[in-house]
Amino acid sequence: MARVGLLEDNDRVAKLCATMLNFAGHQVTIYGHPRECLQALFAGRMQHSEKQAAQESTKVSVLPVEVLILDLHLPDITGLEVLHHLQSHPQTRSLPLIFCTAATDSEVASALKIAPRAGLVPKPFKLQTLVSAISNVLQTA
Repeated sequence: MARVGLLEDNDRVAKLCATMLNFAGHQVTIYGHPRECLQALFAGRMQHSEKQAAQESTKVSVLPVEVLILDLHLPDITGLEVLHHLQSHPQTRSLPLIFCTAATDSEVASALKIAPRAGLVPKPFKLQTLVSAISNVLQTA
């Protein structure tokens, strides 16, 4: 299955999502704060590929997650600001995204203008809706 990043500031929601996604076969990394998530994504951008390192000393882009589930209501840095950071870097610009949020329609519309290929899972949600959204964004990536 997929390596899923989850940027959710509500610990209970994050643990519930992670438990459900782990049950569905995904490997989940919870990011409780936007700075933690951005730091992990940007630190993981350049790593040696073991196969290539054996053949040559070239670097390749590797992100720690294959898809990021993003709440738009976050502390200190809004979900829209996180999106702007992700869109400003070539390695994270194409990272598949899912907005899992209780944001207003206008907030979601603003986010979709920045990342039009992102999936949307409104809160409250069902496990199957979230799992389907992951499959959908990964297929279109």
